[in-house]
Amino acid sequence: MRYDYWVIRYVPDPIRGEFVNIGVITGRDDDWAFRRVGNLRRAARLGGSPSLTDSFLKRIEDAISARLDSVAALMPAGAALFNRGDVEDLRVRMNNIVQLSDARPVLADSAAQAADMAFELMIVDSDTEVRHRTRTLVVHRLRDAFDLRPELLRHVARFQTATVGAQETTIDFAVKSRSVQQLSQVWAFDLKDTRNLQIQIQAWNYLVGLLRADGGRLVPRSGEGWVEIPAAVEINAVFTPPDSSAGEEQLEIAMDGWERLGVQIVSAADSDAIVEGADRLLRAAD
Repeated sequence: MRYDYWVIRYVPDPIRGEFVNIGVITGRDDDWAFRRVGNLRRAARLGGSPSLTDSFLKRIEDAISARLDSVAALMPAGAALFNRGDVEDLRVRMNNIVQLSDARPVLADSAAQAADMAFELMIVDSDTEVRHRTRTLVVHRLRDAFDLRPELLRHVARFQTATVGAQETTIDFAVKSRSVQQLSQVWAFDLKDTRNLQIQIQAWNYLVGLLRADGGRLVPRSGEGWVEIPAAVEINAVFTPPDSSAGEEQLEIAMDGWERLGVQIVSAADSDAIVEGADRLLRAAD
């Protein structure tokens, strides 16, 4: 069958026209797939020099990754929620540092196979096993686990914002009915820069503490139609195991904070339990 694919590019300077391919979207009808590079360091260095600091490069990588996360959040969960018009609309809107190419055809048996073929053809993913990809893999695994439970899909929201007053943080997964029943966030501890990880966890824990005290709101990307987050909402911290003494130290510190906040600590290997918990909570809420 014929599928179309769009290449996602990082274009730091549209005038010079230099770019690095960082992902692909493929699909037709109600069958769609998305693949992204695991290592964004190559893209972050485009147009720069080896003298750029690690912190500056990390900010560039985070900016690119946030845009890729937004694309991933649009991908359908097994239903006809996404179509060619959505991609073309996305292509028009993505005209800054991250852009979509025109559509190209590819013959494949499924969108997933088309994505593999287009990715191999168009993307250079150096060091695909780099450590910072672990979080993305776990997020995708948890998304796939929810996808296998179609009765839950309409209750699952991804990459939305939890707010308490003027404070806010992005949430990987939220399960909601009349109110939010479950929040889940993925943390990778097999990173080289554990200092930055500690800052991120402290900021997240601060907002969780506010939620526990006063409750909050779950706000979609459109900013409209928020849902209440009760103070007693189930909150999960999903972690990947560390592979260094620094990572082990950071995990120990994080677990102490999560336990004090009533956050359930879930190993990435047991993340399917989150889906079962979501089902239980939704049944109890009916």
